[in-house]
Amino acid sequence: MAILMCGILSATHISAQEIGDTIIVDQSEISPMTDAEIDSLLVEFDLKNKKIEWTPEQDPYFRDYKPVPSKALWYAALFPGGGQIYNRKYWKLPIIYGGYLGLIYGFQFNQKYYRTYSNAYRDLVLNSPNKSYMQFLPPNYPVESRRDYLEKTFQRKRNAYRQYRDYCLVGMIGIYLVAMVDAYVDAALYNFDVSTNLDANNNPTLMIGYHIDF
Repeated sequence: MAILMCGILSATHISAQEIGDTIIVDQSEISPMTDAEIDSLLVEFDLKNKKIEWTPEQDPYFRDYKPVPSKALWYAALFPGGGQIYNRKYWKLPIIYGGYLGLIYGFQFNQKYYRTYSNAYRDLVLNSPNKSYMQFLPPNYPVESRRDYLEKTFQRKRNAYRQYRDYCLVGMIGIYLVAMVDAYVDAALYNFDVSTNLDANNNPTLMIGYHIDF
């Protein structure tokens, strides 16, 4: 019986037909694509020998978003990097916070040595019994005979570390202001087309002039 059923099915040609909501398709009627046809499709869609990479412009989460410049400015003013988060430019956050961390470290480092040399200079000038300046000098150093030299050296060191500390503070304020400007400009130009597919149509126009002699 099984052999008879197999013979009946093999002799019957089942074409595409619709049974209810189900479509049965004879696979023999579908011809595979040749390599030439596949290559032509790849060339048509500009996909052959081209690496497809994700860009924010391809993602609707970034493409269809329209930030408000005033809001971006306020978020950037409230806390560093807030405007960049609002604009969804997350790749800028490591730059901003990395700059802040480096400048904070520099501020603390220079502040520490500024206080140390400031105390040493004060104790040396006032001839204080604390003698905190001795931590910079070898034992049995002739302080009295070289007092003027030591005073100038400690004063110069104190002023230098204070200057470096102030530079770090100015740098942090600068990053804060630059982040605010960047957030505002970035929000204003968020949907500005900067792709390489921009072109211009230069259509020549015929100019007709008239010359009248009197």
